[in-house]
Amino acid sequence: MKMQAEFRVDTHDTDLNGIGAVSSVMRYMQETANLQHEVYGPTLDEVRASGKAFILSRAAVDLYAPLYPQDRVTVKTWLTAAKGFGYFRNAVLTRGEETVAAMTSFWGVIDIASRRPLKVDEVELGFTMEDEGLETQSPARFRMPKDLVLTRLGERTVYYSDCDRNIHMNNTNYPRVFCDFLPDMTGKRVTECSINYMNEARLGTTFTVYGAEYEGAWYFRTELPDGRVGSEGRLVLTNI
Repeated sequence: MKMQAEFRVDTHDTDLNGIGAVSSVMRYMQETANLQHEVYGPTLDEVRASGKAFILSRAAVDLYAPLYPQDRVTVKTWLTAAKGFGYFRNAVLTRGEETVAAMTSFWGVIDIASRRPLKVDEVELGFTMEDEGLETQSPARFRMPKDLVLTRLGERTVYYSDCDRNIHMNNTNYPRVFCDFLPDMTGKRVTECSINYMNEARLGTTFTVYGAEYEGAWYFRTELPDGRVGSEGRLVLTNI
């Protein structure tokens, strides 16, 4: 079962170049997934009331064209598989007949109190799976190149404005953080974005950001105060 929703690109979702940021594109796609839960159940509030929460494990996004303020777009999203400890979810964003962006992602479910991962059959969904898969140019799975030398770029503290109801940095904010540490985004846009979400960054946490450019892509790693890797990212940019 696919869920479809219509959006008009909010001016506040555009960046210094006047185009939709990666984080904004991800939010439209994930909001459509949230609406699927609202319409067919269980709602995310109902999942939370049962002591559980959905957590994003990895995501890959292709951005084929820029979005502009007041663009009217359509998002379709669907689940293709649910097995073991995770769900595969896909999304496509179109503007008229033009495909603007696509995302494939893998979600898990955790017990909020213990942070323990749960099997997918511990949450009964009110909507069905689709057989249709989705492949992106941006790798759904990636590893840091073995000979990549990362440079310490700085530190980032997780503030109120970064967090969602799980009291950690919302997954859609990670591309924005990575772009903050690029030399200059003026006249540039992201065409590929892959992120591995490994350990959450809780409210008030200050993590270290490492990064480097390698063979046409920027790679990032965040390190939590206890030495664990928080996330890893891969971005490809092009001139506007």
